[in-house]
Amino acid sequence: MVRDRVRGVAIGLHVGLYLYGRPGTGKTRTVLTTLADAEARCHYHRGHATPMGLFDLLAEHHRSVIVLDDVAGLLTQNVAVQLLLAALGHGDGFGTRVVKYQRQGRRETVHFEGRLICVSNPPIRETPLLQTLKSRMHCLEFNPSDDELAALMRQIACAGWPADKPILPPATCVEVAEFVIEESRRLGCRLDLRALVEKALPDRAQFDAGQTECHWRDLVVSMLQQRAMDLRHPLRCNGQIRQPRKEAECQVVQDILATYLTRSEQLAAWRKKTGKSERAFYRRLSEIE
Repeated sequence: MVRDRVRGVAIGLHVGLYLYGRPGTGKTRTVLTTLADAEARCHYHRGHATPMGLFDLLAEHHRSVIVLDDVAGLLTQNVAVQLLLAALGHGDGFGTRVVKYQRQGRRETVHFEGRLICVSNPPIRETPLLQTLKSRMHCLEFNPSDDELAALMRQIACAGWPADKPILPPATCVEVAEFVIEESRRLGCRLDLRALVEKALPDRAQFDAGQTECHWRDLVVSMLQQRAMDLRHPLRCNGQIRQPRKEAECQVVQDILATYLTRSEQLAAWRKKTGKSERAFYRRLSEIE
């Protein structure tokens, strides 16, 4: 389903896709490999972007499929959402869409012919502006089963690691993948592609290079045990499970920015929700940005 939706954007039948789901399931990988298979002209952007930065992306890549990864922060900025709405167009959305942005005393215009794919962990929030955005593109939750993730891990391993210039042969990578799958299930952890690609395979490469004192299997087990502990012992406050304080406060700021337009309204909502000072609000705001 994900690949079909991405292909629809790649060949121009749809102007946008919002793909969301828990981390470590291969959302970005699936999007980028599908676009590559379709030989689509695309540009990948990950991380923070201001409205001005988004406008520049739309201008520079106005005929491409733009993939915006980790867009939760971007969607808290009303100006950025308005730019996305313009880029996704009205009605059927085909052809050229006019995107305007006023800055430094002058109005700039982009005639956007490209498409947008947004990748994120949370779904689009239930605010009027964001629901308008949701109505202009396909939205799809990506929540594969552990069996599906295990199959994807084996497929990735069969290409060697890293895929572009392997230093670990496929047989070695498959051995590591099977061990990660087996140990994750034993410990009760959901499978996570990052645990394989970004942690376990580099551990094996370090071990094979003679740069470890521990066996690679012990390194992998240690990493997975920490993940299991994080899942089984979440922070608690007043008997309820809570996110770490800083992360929770950053989420409060994001929700406030998406709901209230003026800074005075935002500060009032912050004080009401947290009981904390204006200075604390700006500290969390700077961390988001």
